[in-house]
Amino acid sequence: MVVLPKHAQLPEIPGDGNLYFESMLYIFGIIVMFLQYINLYKTVWWLPHSHSNYALNFYLIDPNLVSFLAIIMCRRVVACFLQETFVVKNKGILYWISMFLKCVIVLCILALFLYTGYQVVTKYSPLYCLFLTYSFGWDNKPRLRVLQTVHVKDPRQLEIEKEQANAAVLAKCPSLHPAWRYLSSLAHMVQKKGPNRDPFIFHSCTLTPDIVRDEVEAMKQDFNSRMKQVLFNSTLTAFYMSFVPLCFAQNTLYYDTWWVGQHVSLTWLSSFLMLICHFLSPRYLDLLHKCALHLGRWQKVEGRHAHVPHNAWSELQVWPQGALVKHVRGLFKAEGINVTAEPGNSSHGRFYFLFSKPLRVLHWLLIMTFMLVIYQFFRLLQCTEWSHIMSLALILFCNYYTLFKLMRDWIIMGKSYKEEDNMNSSS
Repeated sequence: MVVLPKHAQLPEIPGDGNLYFESMLYIFGIIVMFLQYINLYKTVWWLPHSHSNYALNFYLIDPNLVSFLAIIMCRRVVACFLQETFVVKNKGILYWISMFLKCVIVLCILALFLYTGYQVVTKYSPLYCLFLTYSFGWDNKPRLRVLQTVHVKDPRQLEIEKEQANAAVLAKCPSLHPAWRYLSSLAHMVQKKGPNRDPFIFHSCTLTPDIVRDEVEAMKQDFNSRMKQVLFNSTLTAFYMSFVPLCFAQNTLYYDTWWVGQHVSLTWLSSFLMLICHFLSPRYLDLLHKCALHLGRWQKVEGRHAHVPHNAWSELQVWPQGALVKHVRGLFKAEGINVTAEPGNSSHGRFYFLFSKPLRVLHWLLIMTFMLVIYQFFRLLQCTEWSHIMSLALILFCNYYTLFKLMRDWIIMGKSYKEEDNMNSSS
């Protein structure tokens, strides 16, 4: 018998706003860049015959390069600030004043970017300057998509044409009305504030297999997009804030290669965990889990069981747990409360594996964060140099905050999903 899965009701878990998170990530990047410069240009000023009176050799640090890197990394903070502040809907005097202030801010930052970039390009060789433009090739597709959407028709005319085309399709196929209404609500996404503007996808408890599979496809694409943003931004933070200062260091400079390399790795891991905890919020993971319960999974049965009673698989039917179906890819057995997945579809299998257990992704993140914190803590106990102690302590402090958020989410979600398991097992 096919029944709808019962879902847990998560309490409202407070999270970081986009502007707060982007500001925190930017401050973290500035801190790790400052620590990398300490690792490179530290001195032994406390010795009696030392030629340095300061903790760093400041004359070896290029202020234009530091400013250029800081401006590159502030782009998300500036975009988020402009989108979440000075928001005026009515096109009155306040609207044009806010637009003028936004233009002034953007022009000032652009002028500083061009000035510092020119100073860096004229001072260093073109080979070194290629390190500054290396990451621009990673982001060419999003920028091309933005450029392609500049020259379009009037939005009202496009909306009228779309409604006319939809009406023509539905007139020929009246049976598509229920699915069309659902997909229309799915396409009408609520945009989150911030530079990402990630759409919040809705979940609908339904027993229509086509709708469930379409919902899974939309969520899979959204999840992949979020993971790409996490990997891109964490790599960008580690590249500009930790690796580029190494590339522009003087050839005669002596430094601990292993330690500065470890600093780059810790920067990438810390920023990766910060970003993934922000993008994969508890509410978002709960949404993926609900969809995975409706999707289910097919387990392939070995050939020697081919003579047991089975049914022919139909894409329009919801299959109960334990059902045996015959598909072109073989004989399959249903696993889950109910199954709407396509037999042999690897993407459906991966989606169910990742999100059928609601705490699975959270457990992986907790293990990664615990291992990182424990490694940093024991390395901190072994350090004797002041620069190493400062470097590890500040990054460890940032990772403590990530660990706190993960532990809080794990405790709250664990209690909520324990009730969900009891409800589904009793039914």
